[in-house]
Amino acid sequence: MLIFATTIDGLQMGLCFAILALGVYISYTILDFPDLSVDGTFPLGGVFCTVLMLRLGIPALPAIILSFISGFVVGSVTGILHVRFKISNLLAGIIVMTALLSVTLAATGLLTKNGMTTSIFSYRSEGLKGIFSGKAASLLGKDGRDYMILIIELVFVIAVKLIIDLFLKTKLGYMLRATGDNEKLVTSLGRDSGNYKILGLALANGFVAVSGAVYSNLYMQYDNTSGSGKVVLALASVIIGTAVFSRIKFIKDTTAVILGAIVYSLCLNYLVLIDKNGIYLKLLNAVMFTLILIFNEKTRALVQKHSKAKGGAARQ
Repeated sequence: MLIFATTIDGLQMGLCFAILALGVYISYTILDFPDLSVDGTFPLGGVFCTVLMLRLGIPALPAIILSFISGFVVGSVTGILHVRFKISNLLAGIIVMTALLSVTLAATGLLTKNGMTTSIFSYRSEGLKGIFSGKAASLLGKDGRDYMILIIELVFVIAVKLIIDLFLKTKLGYMLRATGDNEKLVTSLGRDSGNYKILGLALANGFVAVSGAVYSNLYMQYDNTSGSGKVVLALASVIIGTAVFSRIKFIKDTTAVILGAIVYSLCLNYLVLIDKNGIYLKLLNAVMFTLILIFNEKTRALVQKHSKAKGGAARQ
């Protein structure tokens, strides 16, 4: 029963983090931009959604969707710092992430009655109902609540995946890809590649914020430290997806990233069974991420070797 419960929890986490990974897929894979502001954008989406629900009385679903705006703005700031002010991508991400640590903490003052800031805010303390605690989550009865949560999350993930897939097929989407692949080509076409970078980062962080909002609704609380390590988690999910599942012909990159997030989240949950006290969990996580990177490099080297051998045979 413990393994079954751990698996269900891992699947729920995996689907939640799949939205996060899809956002990072845009910045890291398409734009080749290692955006460290993700660790700040994730909790921002959570607090933005919670404030909308608690103070403005906006229902959970539209509040989660509107949280996209907060991430879009943050991504735009990161992009502007990099493109317009010529700050390196790593430093731009670090600057924004550092600023967001204060912004999200200050925003928690809007959640408490006395205006005091807090690192953790429980939905139950204010009788706040998230999207997973409403009528929709009870459609399959009390025993089927966990399965209903998975279904609702899956709807969110599929919606985000379809939006990204459709966008990448548009003219704007093609230019975004071209910016990541060959920036000089975009410039030679008389287009400002910087604008596409800013747009890509804005979209990526928008989806990261949505993931943070879903996370807060899933666990019925806002945690200001919830963004810690999320960029590593997202990168690992993207790498697993693109290194393993993308090699299957009928699986699209976005689908592969989703599967990568689920696999990685399941692995993290199973690590908890090994280290129940959580003392070495970060260390085990780091080791696992390192092994993923090594596997990815080995796989890439084998593919390149195979391609060269195939090309040499064709010339002969």
